[in-house]
Amino acid sequence: MKKNAGLVRRIGKRVLDPGIEINTGEELAGKVQRDLLDLAYRNNWANILVNLAAGVSMVAMFWLRGDLRAETVIWLLVVTVICCVRLWGGYLYHLTRENSTELSSELLRKWRFRYQIGVIVTGLLWSVVGVIEIPAVQGESQFLTMIIIAGMAGGATGILAPVFLVGRFYLCALLLPPAVILSVMGDANYILSALALVFLLVMLVTHRNNHAVLFRSFVLKHQNQGLIEDLKQKNRITEDWNATLEARVEQRTEELQNLVEHDALTGVLNRDGIVAWFERKKRSDALLDYAVLFIDLDRFKQINDGLSHAIGDEVLRSVSMRLSECVDDHHALGRWGGDEFLIVLAASSAELHPLVETVVEQAQEAVSQPINIVGHTLHVGFSTGVAFSSGRNPSISELIHWADLAAAEVKRSGRGSVHSYDKTLLLEQERRLSVTQALRRAMSADEFDIEYQPVIDAHTGDIIAYEALLRWNSAVLGPVVPDEFIPIAEESALIVDIGEWCMRKACRTIQDDADIPESTKIAINVSIRQIVMPNFAHMVSRVLTDTGLASGRLVLEVTESIFEKRQTAQIATVLDQLHNMGIEIYIDDFGTGYSSLSRLHEIRIDAVKIDKSFVLSMDENARVVIEGAILIAHRFGLKVIAEGIETSEQRAELMAMGVDAYQGYFFARPGQIPCRDIHWKNEPDQPA
Repeated sequence: MKKNAGLVRRIGKRVLDPGIEINTGEELAGKVQRDLLDLAYRNNWANILVNLAAGVSMVAMFWLRGDLRAETVIWLLVVTVICCVRLWGGYLYHLTRENSTELSSELLRKWRFRYQIGVIVTGLLWSVVGVIEIPAVQGESQFLTMIIIAGMAGGATGILAPVFLVGRFYLCALLLPPAVILSVMGDANYILSALALVFLLVMLVTHRNNHAVLFRSFVLKHQNQGLIEDLKQKNRITEDWNATLEARVEQRTEELQNLVEHDALTGVLNRDGIVAWFERKKRSDALLDYAVLFIDLDRFKQINDGLSHAIGDEVLRSVSMRLSECVDDHHALGRWGGDEFLIVLAASSAELHPLVETVVEQAQEAVSQPINIVGHTLHVGFSTGVAFSSGRNPSISELIHWADLAAAEVKRSGRGSVHSYDKTLLLEQERRLSVTQALRRAMSADEFDIEYQPVIDAHTGDIIAYEALLRWNSAVLGPVVPDEFIPIAEESALIVDIGEWCMRKACRTIQDDADIPESTKIAINVSIRQIVMPNFAHMVSRVLTDTGLASGRLVLEVTESIFEKRQTAQIATVLDQLHNMGIEIYIDDFGTGYSSLSRLHEIRIDAVKIDKSFVLSMDENARVVIEGAILIAHRFGLKVIAEGIETSEQRAELMAMGVDAYQGYFFARPGQIPCRDIHWKNEPDQPA
């Protein structure tokens, strides 16, 4: 790895200052330049389409926001004409290369000049946007314009990597004029100007690195081709000379192999490199056991979204360097993809588990140190899944899959810790996949049904509401309990369609049953995923209109997750809309999370339902929670409903505490609205 990094540095010097470190020779230099030009023209259409798409998007944005001027439309027409000319030029170059496998020096200069002129003119046109449009618009239009320009610059670091100076001119033409204008105009925006300059610096460095990698790859390719030709033409030379040539070929092959097996961003092994290292290690020592550490950075997406992918890339480089300090030459470190890293440890069975503990501890300590990047101090943590070979001789792909499952379990249970793989994880994953696939067919196959459980007034014994409980009998899996399929439906967004179906059917059932008094309500559970969907309140209103149910008869039950800080404002707005329609809101499973006793004032609700776990326990601690919840809820003017009542003793004790309504097996099990009246006073002390 160190040898490869050194070659990168030397090639980089060669690109920036010809003649230093590497003397390619005129013939080889010409071949490399032709390869770079071929790649530039292959990328040409992508650069043109990006320019067209960005230009059209910007003009559309100005038009929608009322900032569009005639000059901008003229500018877009000019950009379109230039792009068409560049596309035609790319097509002509393609025809030229089809008819000629080699380009003369004169043709090379001609086509390179045409390509450079096209890029330069396009960059200058975008400079015009930076100079004219940035000062003329304000607010979001100004920010959106900068976002479009910055996005184009980010893409150009790869698309224009084959051309060094012109590519750097293009990046400067895009970002430098806006940065200057933003700092000198009347209503200066120094923060946005500074960000543009920082982004320009990062893009220049990235473009330089991309160009260096391309140049190095083409040099190595032609050097190897030259060596192969030497071997064919000099088969009669001395054995010493043959040995020298073979050594040179082996060296070049090794360098190319390093390119194939190493991650371009971080320099550590990539997927192919991890697999190749594992196979070589197994061949060299068949007695070793292995452990795979699957390291998944926590909330890394927030860094990319909040600070840019360029800074995210720097974080990945820093993390990979710190992880490499925890792994010696007997083990392997690789980047699996995105923000996921792998450490593969090889040791005897007796040494492997202590080694894993040591490496995990060292890695957590190293990565947790602050990372300072362009003025930002970042803290990064990770979740770790571990899989051991344990003498079963699994393949590396199996070990990685197992470790990935273990890391996913850590993510689900709170992040930041370590979990070892066991067979139950694979079984659970297979079951989740089966449920997910069957769930997608459930609605069209009419596999859902609804059961109803009454809610009883604590003072009169009358049924004041029915709670609609969704049931699923899968044709493939059989009956699936709600605790299993509801979370999967929420994760996959299927809950939105399922929830609307459930609400529509329950409302129609209650409305169409003439034996149910008009004062009886229907309570339907909804999830956070449904509430934050656009136009949720409008969907509820449409269901009420279609079914004819009065809005005052509808109750929506939500969990305490509505108090989650990041979405409180949005949820409060939706619940206010529902309240204004006359719909009541209940908090279900109250007391199980989010410290809702202290936050009942934040969101407008009508009642709380004490979670059945407290009722079924009814020990001293549970009584304290129930009594406290009743006292605080009543102070807020809220009704209190107790769930999970199974005995007359529980009912009597809860009544003495002051609950307003009951629900549970003592009164009725869920069914197809099986009863109209509940006579609980004479019932035996057994579940109904």
